[in-house]
Amino acid sequence: MEAEKNSLTETFSADKYLINIIRRAVSNSQNILVDRPLHGHIAILSDEGEYFAEVEHMPTFCSLAANEFKVTVLDENKIHEYKTGVGRNIEELLWQAGYYASAGRLMEGCGWNDVVKLNHWPNFTRLPTTPNSLRIAAVLATQPTTIEYTILSLKIKRDEIYQFYCAARCAGYVSAINTEAQEPVLKPHRNNALISRLFSRIINI
Repeated sequence: MEAEKNSLTETFSADKYLINIIRRAVSNSQNILVDRPLHGHIAILSDEGEYFAEVEHMPTFCSLAANEFKVTVLDENKIHEYKTGVGRNIEELLWQAGYYASAGRLMEGCGWNDVVKLNHWPNFTRLPTTPNSLRIAAVLATQPTTIEYTILSLKIKRDEIYQFYCAARCAGYVSAINTEAQEPVLKPHRNNALISRLFSRIINI
């Protein structure tokens, strides 16, 4: 039964989407600009826990392949410019990145038989949601519950709870308590501007 469900579950790798770019920046306390011409850009200030988005269509932006983006580490002047504005909570960006990348698929590292607990209630007024997101969160808030039980008790489609789970897991709103989280070591983004300056100094010595 378990092998059958595993074989039928469509999965995706976070490494291939915007999710991984955001995670790398956050885990290494980097402030970056993620840009895709014709689609827009997002500035991520990890040390402030905020982001600033100028994006044409967020669902499309979050669904693009990671290698389509240009990632630049922000210098102090750019960081200061963004800090004078009003950003949004980076958890919201992580939710959106997971939500749109999932599109009903289960993220690798998550399991259909995970026992899930709600760490804190999402601000659904600021997030894209499935039709039953409130009901799913209410079940998980009562006590840690398996994904499978939630599907059966709420009589909802599997792809809907997978999308909710991926979004909430990316944002840190939920966690699995029956498995030990294997957090990958994420390399920081290359600071190409700094590398160029160092190289310029070296050749001028």
